[in-house]
Amino acid sequence: MAADDVVAPLPPERCEAPTPSAIIGNGQDLLQLQEASFADLPGWAQDGQGQALAAFRASCAKLAELPDEQAIGSGPYAGLAADWREACAAAQTSSTSDHAQARRFFEEEFKVYAAIGLAGPVGKFTGYYVQPLRASRKRGGPYQFPIYRRPKDLISVALSDFVEDGRGRRVWGRLADDGHRLVPHRTRAEYRAQPDIEQEVLLWLDSPSDVLLLEIEGSGKAQLDDGSTLMVAFAGKNGISSDGQARPTLRAVQALERKHRRGPWRADELALYETLVDQKSSMVFFELESRAGAIGTQDVILTDARSVAVDRAVIALSTPLWVDTRAPKVAGGPVQDFRHLMVAQDTGGAIIGSVRADIYFGDDAKAIDIGRRVRSSGRLWLLLPKEMQVPLATASDPAGQSSGEGATSQSAPAR
Repeated sequence: MAADDVVAPLPPERCEAPTPSAIIGNGQDLLQLQEASFADLPGWAQDGQGQALAAFRASCAKLAELPDEQAIGSGPYAGLAADWREACAAAQTSSTSDHAQARRFFEEEFKVYAAIGLAGPVGKFTGYYVQPLRASRKRGGPYQFPIYRRPKDLISVALSDFVEDGRGRRVWGRLADDGHRLVPHRTRAEYRAQPDIEQEVLLWLDSPSDVLLLEIEGSGKAQLDDGSTLMVAFAGKNGISSDGQARPTLRAVQALERKHRRGPWRADELALYETLVDQKSSMVFFELESRAGAIGTQDVILTDARSVAVDRAVIALSTPLWVDTRAPKVAGGPVQDFRHLMVAQDTGGAIIGSVRADIYFGDDAKAIDIGRRVRSSGRLWLLLPKEMQVPLATASDPAGQSSGEGATSQSAPAR
C-alpha cells in the first residue's frame, strides 16, 4: 500500500484547532470530533454521492443483522445498531443513479464531524487494490512459491469479548500443547518442515514477490494455469508481529526476482528465497472466495474508490467518511485533489490512527497504478446519524473521561 508520491500537508487554513468534543484513544492516537457542516466539506457539491450510497447500502445489510442494542463498533462514535436504522431505511428509497438525490439523502440523515487526531486534523492516506496473481493448484514449473490455506487449528479471539477496551482488536494463534494457552501459530520455516506441507498450500504462485504483495494487499485475483480465474481472500494470521520487516523483505525478494533469469528456479535461488521470506515472521493465510470482488473486514464486496480501510479502534465500520486528499485520477496521470464520500468497510494491520485511511481502488490495471502511487496527507470527516447522541466533552472534562456511558480510556491499545 506504500507508494512513491508524497504530498505536502494541506494548507494551514484547513488545520484550525478544534473546539472540545469527546475523545477516544487507541494507544497511539486520539480521535476528537469537531462539529462541522456539509458546507465545510471541500468539493461536496461536485461529488457523485450515488456511488457512496451504493456502498453504504451494503453496510446497512450487515447492520440489519445486529440487534438494536448492539454497538456497531468501539467507543462513543459508533452508536448502537438502532441509531443507524432510520438512515439505512432512507437509503433504500434514495437513488444511486441520481447523485443530487443521494446527496440530499446524506444531508438529511447525517451530521458532519471533522476528525482531529493527536497531531491535528491532517493525517495519512494510502491506496490498495486486488493483487494480480499467476497460480497453479499443483507445484511444478514456474509455480514454486506457496500461499497457505487457513489452518484448521487457527483460533481468532476478539478481545472486546473479554476486556472493555478491546476496541475491535483480535488475537490470532493456536492452543499450546498443554491445551491451556493461546500461542502464535507456526512460522513459514515450521510449515516447510511439515511432511504434509502440500496439504497446507492453497495455491502455488510463479512470483516470489507476489506472495508478500498478496499479504500486504489482503486479496488477489489468480489466473490459473488451466485458464480459470479465482478470487483469493484473507483468512487469518499466524499471530506474530512482522516487526517492520514487510517492506524490507519485499524489496529483498524483488531484487532476487530481478536477478532470476527465465527458466526453472534453481535450488539455490529457492533456498535464498526461503531465507529472505523467513525474515518476515508474520504470515497471512488465505481462502478462495466465490463472490466476484474483494471482500472487506465487514464481509461486504468493496466498491472501487468508495470503500476505505480504517482503524476500527476509533472509527466504526459502516461510517460514511468525507475524504480530502490527493491521488491520480487516471493511470499514469498527475496527482491531484481527491475529494469523495466513502464508507469504512475494511481494516488493515498498518492502518492505525484517527486521521488515517487506505482507499480501495479495485482489481484492474488502473487500480494498481493509482493504488501504488497514493501516499498523501489529507483530512477526514465522519458522517454520523442525526439520531445518534455524540457525547461532548466539557471544559472541565477535556478528554471525555467523565462523560458517563460514552466515556472511554485514552490508553487503549490499537490492536
